[in-house]
Amino acid sequence: MAEAVEPAVQAEHEAVQVTSEVAPAVVARGIAVRGEEGPAYGPLDVEIPGEGLSILNGRGGSGRTALALTITGRMKVSEGELEVLGETQPKKIRDMVAIAGVESIDALDRNVRVHEILTEHRAWSKLWITWTKPADEQYRNELCSEVFGKRDMPPLDVYVSQLSSLDRILLRICLALRPANGADIKMLVMDDFEQVREQEDRIILLDVLTRIAKTMPVVLNAVNPIEGVAHHQIELFTDAAHLQPKNTGRHHKDEQ
Repeated sequence: MAEAVEPAVQAEHEAVQVTSEVAPAVVARGIAVRGEEGPAYGPLDVEIPGEGLSILNGRGGSGRTALALTITGRMKVSEGELEVLGETQPKKIRDMVAIAGVESIDALDRNVRVHEILTEHRAWSKLWITWTKPADEQYRNELCSEVFGKRDMPPLDVYVSQLSSLDRILLRICLALRPANGADIKMLVMDDFEQVREQEDRIILLDVLTRIAKTMPVVLNAVNPIEGVAHHQIELFTDAAHLQPKNTGRHHKDEQ
């Protein structure tokens, strides 16, 4: 039989390589989200620094994604107090905080071309429903150059399915940072670092997030600790809804 593991009440903080004297971007006290199937996470106490790259480490599962949705104003807490960039109302938080990497929020249709994605973004940027000029290279460059940097940007005529997992997530970050409604984004949250499979691509993604973190706080959800990049590390247990076995099957040295 498996038994439920009690959720951690206090998030464990460990600054890695960098420290911050800026006011926290996120202050959460006793926050929890519960649904029909039980707790998604919490209660949690956590502070996320107001500058640089912060990595939330913890076991993979729906709890971490639910937390990402919460601190970006896309999911309401069931209990506790949450303040993000000085705001407590989800609508105001949502207008300031971008999120990328959550399939239910920003997944790209694999069967459409890049120029169609960008043209739709251009169309939604207009106040009125009118004919929209198809996105060209200039529009792509304006939207994506900050994120892609020196990396080649995706050709307009290729299908999303032809892009690497890295280029897909970079394009999603571009769209998140430049929302069609023109909102002034002041923080970025990316979920599920491990969705980028190749190690070399992960290194490039970390470089991109570190570069963005020079202009705004960036929060990254990752299962495993990350080395080689300056960041604030925050250990969390957000998987209270998942059962864990008492006997994991892992062999220990003191076992015969």
